[in-house]
Amino acid sequence: MIRRRLGLLARSVLLGLGARGLVPARRAVGSPVAGAVPVVMCLWNRPDRLERVLDGIAAQQGDRPVRLMLWNNQRRDRARYAELLRHRRPDRALASVEIVDSPLNIGGLARFFVLARLRRTGFAGPVILLDDDQEISPTFVSELLAASTPASVRGVWAWAIGSGGYWDRTPATGEEAGYVGTGGCVLDASIVDDRRFFTALPLNHLYLEDIWMNSVARRLGWTLAHVDAGYSFVEEEVGQHHTLADAKAEFFDYLRSPAADRAWTSARR
Repeated sequence: MIRRRLGLLARSVLLGLGARGLVPARRAVGSPVAGAVPVVMCLWNRPDRLERVLDGIAAQQGDRPVRLMLWNNQRRDRARYAELLRHRRPDRALASVEIVDSPLNIGGLARFFVLARLRRTGFAGPVILLDDDQEISPTFVSELLAASTPASVRGVWAWAIGSGGYWDRTPATGEEAGYVGTGGCVLDASIVDDRRFFTALPLNHLYLEDIWMNSVARRLGWTLAHVDAGYSFVEEEVGQHHTLADAKAEFFDYLRSPAADRAWTSARR
């Protein structure tokens, strides 16, 4: 019981610090440069992928360098990542890499703690979120940036949602979308300026940050849209989204309920 309470306390402290952008990151490659576009990625169960990710970022073609910001949720891989990054140098589009070694696994919500950190340092503009199972074309970053607009979320994994719930969906082919996945999207970093992004999120749905991001964007009056940019998925067998299928549908339905409206209204701003 004591151990469980200490674990809950540690998570609460980490969530509070993260929401304020106070979780420290280590500079692993180079230093952030002016005009660099932040690309944010969480690391969990694909340690072999990081080198390919770095190569894919370095190969990007565009006018802006990339500031890769990593959040590692897997304690056992810390040394492995540190050794890999120790031998990397700024390379073509890859201007810098920063990494947070989290003491706890808080899932993909960590992406938004990185956004809070950026906002705390005065950053304004678009941020790209990327999954480590995505192979991206050399124009991927520039295509997402070209599609970005203030107060919007736009991405490659976008769906139109029907009346039957989360899984009643078809690929979004036009501008409007009902859902945009966090992997391979570009969004305005200011989405975390409304503190309810963190305070209104039900803790039992902590790992469904993609559905939550879409709900918050809608509540803020933002637009959701599809972007056509070159990418492919790899290593589908190690993905964890299959185990969350029922939870995603349940959470999606909840977020359209009066109870969710009341929770949003009463949450700390």
